[in-house]
Amino acid sequence: MDDGFLDCAGWQAMLVREGMPMSGAAIGLLRREDFAARSGTLLLWRNDADGCRADLCEYSGRASEDVAVLLVADGAALAALREGGWAVLPGMIRRGSVHPYILKTMDELEAAGLTDFVEDMELAVPRH
Repeated sequence: MDDGFLDCAGWQAMLVREGMPMSGAAIGLLRREDFAARSGTLLLWRNDADGCRADLCEYSGRASEDVAVLLVADGAALAALREGGWAVLPGMIRRGSVHPYILKTMDELEAAGLTDFVEDMELAVPRH
């Protein structure tokens, strides 16, 4: 069954509908099996001077330096996230269908404009 993961237009519509914070950093979404295999496709959500967009890139075990938050999701969570947007994300995280990884310090998140997003999603921020 197609989970819609590679549908950038569908993800971009979600970002426009939900409102993506302006940021110099990206939020990455990765399928759980690609994370485990350390190989696959990484979906990047951005909202910068070029506007709000969803892009795909190759994942080889490490997210690019501009990824501030990495969300690793199981297949069932992908469609629900695309349809439900940000409102469903905290519950998915609590249930374990999405695992968040904060890849930047609080200062770096603040500089990138993602502090409110991280707090709204009820994500824990590591203290470096």
